[in-house]
Amino acid sequence: MADKQISLPAKLINGGVAGLIGVTCVFPIDLAKTRLQNQQNGSRLYTSMSDCLIKTIRSEGYFGMYRGTFMWLIVNKELICE
Repeated sequence: MADKQISLPAKLINGGVAGLIGVTCVFPIDLAKTRLQNQQNGSRLYTSMSDCLIKTIRSEGYFGMYRGTFMWLIVNKELICE
């Protein structure tokens, strides 16, 4: 199996799928982290990361966890297109 070459289109497709899965899994966690960090000391809306994700899903729906993804992809296009 080591002597078999993988074609360029196959590498591009595999890399795209891996990137998509990575963003899909990591972005909600990063959103919860950011919301927890941005809380003011006097008014804590979230108690934990899971509490933040549950409240986000209830108030904004499932796709609320991916709010800002498109802009993140535009800003970080240099990282994506390397």
